[in-house]
Amino acid sequence: MPTTIRLDPSRPIGNFWIDMGLVVLLEQFGPGTYDANDILQRLRSRIAQKTGNIGQYYDEAAGQPREYEKINWVYPTNLFIKVSGQPGKKVKINDKEYPTQPPVFDFKLDLKKKPSLCDMCGDEAPVTDAKMWMFPFLVDLQRFANFYPGVKRGMRLCARCALAGLAGYLGWLWKAQGKDVLHFFIFHTDLPELRRLYRVVIRPLTVEGDRGGNVRTALAGKYIHETTLGLLLELFGQVRASDRLSDEGRQALAELLGAVENPSPAPLMLYAVTGIPGQAFNMQALREFTKLQSLYRLYERWLEALRLINSANPHQQLVSILSQFSTRQGKKKNYEESIWRDRIAWAILEFGDPFPKIEQFLFEVRAREEKKYPLRAGTLEVFNQYLKEVLAMDEGLQRVLAGFGHSLGTAAQEHNEMGLLYALRNAKNPEDFYRVLNDVQFRLNLTVPSALLNIEKGERIAGVPWVRVKTLLSIYAMNSFLRKGAPAEASDVNSTSMEG
Repeated sequence: MPTTIRLDPSRPIGNFWIDMGLVVLLEQFGPGTYDANDILQRLRSRIAQKTGNIGQYYDEAAGQPREYEKINWVYPTNLFIKVSGQPGKKVKINDKEYPTQPPVFDFKLDLKKKPSLCDMCGDEAPVTDAKMWMFPFLVDLQRFANFYPGVKRGMRLCARCALAGLAGYLGWLWKAQGKDVLHFFIFHTDLPELRRLYRVVIRPLTVEGDRGGNVRTALAGKYIHETTLGLLLELFGQVRASDRLSDEGRQALAELLGAVENPSPAPLMLYAVTGIPGQAFNMQALREFTKLQSLYRLYERWLEALRLINSANPHQQLVSILSQFSTRQGKKKNYEESIWRDRIAWAILEFGDPFPKIEQFLFEVRAREEKKYPLRAGTLEVFNQYLKEVLAMDEGLQRVLAGFGHSLGTAAQEHNEMGLLYALRNAKNPEDFYRVLNDVQFRLNLTVPSALLNIEKGERIAGVPWVRVKTLLSIYAMNSFLRKGAPAEASDVNSTSMEG
């Protein structure tokens, strides 16, 4: 008796990988009851394809070798599924061994006769042992592992969950960073919204046949947070205008991101995975991002700030600003190190403090390069907006720091006093900080603003932790120093307003 499964859009599982697979099945087959093996063969035909390579088998009926085009699991699915093609029996002809048929890439559910509880959905049904598959993301988000901890025997899945686990490979978005790193993205577990998102957003944005990935990202690198931010910037840029999404797709995206008066009650969520490819996929990290509506509102504020400085294309300028925090390394400068960009992206995604990493990048990268450039045009406008919107910093204090930092950096450049800026950056406590400011007054003949001179309870200055004041002042000053000394031919590209 054939095994049947019921595809029901009102029955989510709650696991992001399985639910994405259910969405793929619902879109391909529609709600209803289906023969499990028919679905299995349809899925197999989409994830096992011809490679273009030629092999040989021995045709026993014809009594001679024949060529065939090899088949394998589509990249990067082949990093997870390790079920090999079955070549049939082998024969030796003239000291050479041949299979007697082209390898057959096939799956069998191998359901046990006695019903058991499915580890994913809880239904009592015949189950299959998940060890025969590679379900890469059946993980506990709190305790990262390939399988749920405590289930040492592996996962037992009913036919519906097993098929959805296989279909998940057809719904993910992935990005390759050369041959070294892979990133995967799966969206949230509200099944109706996920289905709508898949139909009108994910599928239209999917790129076919590109070994670098099946989704475009505004920026990408080997780290998980920078590439996730790049994907989100790409999505955000589709909301107001798009040549790739329909009006329905842009409306759905706007509702999920809270960009309309009546947003979706199930806001957009994102799961991001990164790892190293090899004989198998070595997972390094899995992250869950839930603040995407707030991040989209911040994105809109950033575009407004860039429009105020007459940016012709604020979205592209924002991408350029967030992309800049990397450097080329190695003798041939053929390796891009973007750890600063990833840490800044992590802070932005979690609404934390990105300024220590911006400071580190300016002092440890830009200030030490042979050609010393300041931050790109608009950078400080964007991060000043972040200070206001996220860190709730008083605009008056921000302007004081920006103005004094501009004067300090300019004077340090004129007097060849970069060491003062490093001393400021390296201050370990308020005493060190004020000692440097005292040196500034005497060596550069500058007056320190009175707003910075009063230390309050809890080592705060004007209500702000002293270390943030020091960090911001260091950033403004070093950027002004680098701008003053930047090569003339680059001034139009790299200069930026610092006065707030």
